[in-house]
Amino acid sequence: MSKATIKSVATYLPENVVHNLEIEGKVKLEGGGIGEGILEKLFGSQTRRVASDEVQVSDIASEAGRKIIQANRDTNIDLLIFAAASSDLIEPATANIIQTKLGLKCPVMDIKNACNSFVTAIQAASAFIESGMYRNVLIVCGEKLSEVINYSPRDSEHLKRCIPGYTLGDAGAAMLIGKNGGSEIVYQKFRSWGEHWQLCTVEGGGSLAYRDYDKYYFQSDSRALYKIFESEGPKFVNECLTEAGWRREDINCVVCHQISSATTSQISKNMGIEESRFVNTFSKYGNTAAATIPLALHEAIVEGKLRKGDKLMLMGLAAGVSLSVQLVEW
Repeated sequence: MSKATIKSVATYLPENVVHNLEIEGKVKLEGGGIGEGILEKLFGSQTRRVASDEVQVSDIASEAGRKIIQANRDTNIDLLIFAAASSDLIEPATANIIQTKLGLKCPVMDIKNACNSFVTAIQAASAFIESGMYRNVLIVCGEKLSEVINYSPRDSEHLKRCIPGYTLGDAGAAMLIGKNGGSEIVYQKFRSWGEHWQLCTVEGGGSLAYRDYDKYYFQSDSRALYKIFESEGPKFVNECLTEAGWRREDINCVVCHQISSATTSQISKNMGIEESRFVNTFSKYGNTAAATIPLALHEAIVEGKLRKGDKLMLMGLAAGVSLSVQLVEW
């Protein structure tokens, strides 16, 4: 059975660039705020993109998707998947709104798996294509995370869970998955540790805390998350590379989710893969949730860090907690 391929990648970034100083100045805590320069010191962030108030998640995703459609005018889109932590609303699927904005007539669906939403959609799209159900699947992502940042923590303990949110940024991405031509997705594996779901949350919007306004903000225990990734990640990657028959030294490019500028160096050290092979976009864009991996992948393509014939590893890290590895013959 021939494998699904990545045929095109596109991104969209809001024009408004916001610096750490502006974010730090917004934080209101009893007795003051947070110190100037603390975000770069803790996370390595410098800037991020923020969409205007009137811009919807579907607008951001549509801008990225439109680039794919325009670059592949002779391709008929058989399925549209919207994959992001963000959404326009609970009902209906945001993909319906994006379908209208893009002028498509195909079936649509949403896939939500926190920061692994986009890579999960790649796995689903691949299965659809390899089964013969669809020929061309357009995945779009729009993250408007600037709306879930809590600038008014209750106290210093609450601040510890809110402060990772001060690195969040807005971004859009899109990818065309097809067959024959493009870059072959040769291996995919996902694993989850659901017992740790409370470590990173936006609890509002579902039945758990539907009417609790204070729950509509991002909270995370970054240290606890890192310990899980550090403990489980190397074992999981070893397992995947063994199953795929790949060696670390053969991997030319690694694109992973990033929750700080140090993420790539930490993974490099834990996995035994040279840091120069990683794509680090965090200082410029911050944590853009599910848009992070396609955003970094697009940058690798544009900057020539990824060339035809290279071996590419996509590594997803997400709340939940979940990990993923996808190997691509570029």
